[in-house]
Amino acid sequence: MKYNFAAVIMLVFAIGFSGSAAASGDTLRISKKEAEALFLNNNLELVAQKLNIQQAEAQIIQAKLWPNPEFSLDELNLWATKNQLSSGESIPGLIGNFGKNREFTAELSQLIKTGGKRKKRIALESVSRDITTVYFSELIRELKTQLRKNLYELSFQQSYLSVLTTQHIELTKLLLSFEKQYAQGNLNKPELFRLKALKLDLNQQIVEAQKEVHGIQKELSVLLNLPSDTYLIADVPDQFNTNLPGRLSLDNLISIAAENRPDGRISILQQNLAQKTFDYEYARRKPDLTLGLNYDRGGNFLLNFFGFGLRFDVPVFNKNQGAILESKIGIEKSKVETQQKNRVIEAEVTGTFRDLQKSLTAYQNLDTAYITDLDHVFQSYTTYYVQRQINMVEYLDFFDAYISNKKTILLTLKQLQDSLEELNHATAAEVNE
Repeated sequence: MKYNFAAVIMLVFAIGFSGSAAASGDTLRISKKEAEALFLNNNLELVAQKLNIQQAEAQIIQAKLWPNPEFSLDELNLWATKNQLSSGESIPGLIGNFGKNREFTAELSQLIKTGGKRKKRIALESVSRDITTVYFSELIRELKTQLRKNLYELSFQQSYLSVLTTQHIELTKLLLSFEKQYAQGNLNKPELFRLKALKLDLNQQIVEAQKEVHGIQKELSVLLNLPSDTYLIADVPDQFNTNLPGRLSLDNLISIAAENRPDGRISILQQNLAQKTFDYEYARRKPDLTLGLNYDRGGNFLLNFFGFGLRFDVPVFNKNQGAILESKIGIEKSKVETQQKNRVIEAEVTGTFRDLQKSLTAYQNLDTAYITDLDHVFQSYTTYYVQRQINMVEYLDFFDAYISNKKTILLTLKQLQDSLEELNHATAAEVNE
């Protein structure tokens, strides 16, 4: 049987071009390890969170600063009229005639915070900094899981697209041959049209698979901060350590999660923050002091008067009762939220561990010999059909079954990979290492 190889080559080129580079951008084959390295260095959300940590550090610096002293100048007369000097009294100049007959008052004051408010404010900002730092770890945990699952999805879609493309090529070859036979009167028209309908349906499946690939490419380009026209090819192993779950126990995984989960540590830090907030608000019930040094020139019987002053609020009505009560309730609220978070963590670990076991069972049930022989059997069916040893209905049934089985095999592996990543996410640990 002879084929129109020029047409086939053009078809391969067209499908490969639309399904891979698709534009003028670079093609980058990337493994999970390489993707994670790019993610840690390039991801803009992580860069922004690092800046949040620096802002929190700056708040601690600000909390450590003492209040500035205040200086005021009042009651300064810029001139003195003849009527004001008619009594014969005058004020000598400060230096020569400078300041002659000028009256003014000056005050220098300093606020003194009482009750350890400054130290408590520093402690409060320090806990806020710690929460921001741990949130950075939580952000990495969330985005890394998203990155890995996107890579697995990309690998699945690209592998499935490869299956569809290969089938499209084989079907095109078959159609080219059958069109020649139809032209020679050796094939009926309905059979030829049924193959063309199959090809049309396969074209649509390829388009849908390409759309899925492009959507994942978009997500990954944002996560990795790559040019939008970069085409990624996922280099993900298709093997899995089936002995892994046997080395894991649910109780051990829950303990690992309780120790490692950043959101769990954040809930504990929130308790600490609530306690520090209460300490600070309780300290604010004590009034602060303002110490002052006054100078009055020509304002009383003394020409140059120096005096000292002390100011503070009298806590008769406002003893910060509302803020103290609010912060006290905040302590109880944070305890309840921590208990809730612990229950959520335990439930997530339990659920993801069970999902992993189910996914592993499905993966282990795959017949390796069947997977290996599937492509050979399809080639045999195609040969049988060309030689008229089987009819069109049998061939089309196997054609659909072949693509469906290929997709199921690929999907089973992806589900297993996803289940493992969900368990890694739930425990905040690499349980497969």
